Amino acid sequence: MPLSNVLSSGVRLDDWNLLRSFIAVCETQTLTAAAKALELTQPTLGRHIRELEALVGETLFDRLPGKMRPTERAAFLMARLQPLLDSVGRFEQALWAGEEEVASTVRITTSEALGALVLPRLLAPLLNAWPMLQVEVQASDAVQNLLRREADIAIRFFRPEQDDVIAVSVGQTELGLYGSRVLIDALPQGYTPHDLKGRYVGDIGVERPIEMAAAAGYSLQRADFRFRSMSGIAQMQAVEAGIGFAGLLAVVAADRPSLVRVFPELVAQPMSVWLCAHEDLRRSPRMRRVFDHLTVSLRQLFDAAAKASAS
Repeated sequence: MPLSNVLSSGVRLDDWNLLRSFIAVCETQTLTAAAKALELTQPTLGRHIRELEALVGETLFDRLPGKMRPTERAAFLMARLQPLLDSVGRFEQALWAGEEEVASTVRITTSEALGALVLPRLLAPLLNAWPMLQVEVQASDAVQNLLRREADIAIRFFRPEQDDVIAVSVGQTELGLYGSRVLIDALPQGYTPHDLKGRYVGDIGVERPIEMAAAAGYSLQRADFRFRSMSGIAQMQAVEAGIGFAGLLAVVAADRPSLVRVFPELVAQPMSVWLCAHEDLRRSPRMRRVFDHLTVSLRQLFDAAAKASAS
């Protein structure tokens, strides 16, 4: 799309810097943040906006204290620019695909427990084989958006619905109830779920475990959770320390000899595991290498866990 079509008829935009400045100010709505993003001075950025407004023939931003609010005309122009921004993104992806084989950084997002306790050993052979490759693991229970480039690859416990995301099934696991051997040995012989009351570990909100207990026919209250943390690692450490029982991923808990699963017939939430990536990003050599390596490694991990559980 010719840039002249973005503006009013007969106006020609020869300086692409004006366009970059306009987009930055629209997105950040402050000259300070826009100047920092573009590595320009504020006077230079302000001059770009004034020149563009002169070309358009009207004001594009309402000048407010500490803020540049786009006018309706500016919002209209940004909407017309979206195809151009998408094209620039595709061009950048084409540049990435031409990088040296398996080099640069790949960002992987997954749950805290899987990212901290499982991924490092799965990625070690790949990183040792390709010294130019770098990996950033975002081990968090917050869901990162692949389409917005918040991550390159995601390991998720649900199948994404976006059309532009590749999703490959890599296995199944369960969320089960676990406690330490020491704590279980201290329970009365023939213990029941009622004997666990007041001996639970969970997140700060504890809504999910309370809902799981209700589904199994048991009523729990917030006071039943003696240790609460937003960190899945902290919860697992609390269980290993003998503080209480918690719902943990079976594939992670299986590696902890001190943990024992209890009441599997009552607490068993199946979870499918998906390896996901943006369809364009997977075309780059480094992305494809990491994606394919994780596909094989994760399938082997979940297959081995399933066989161990069945034996």
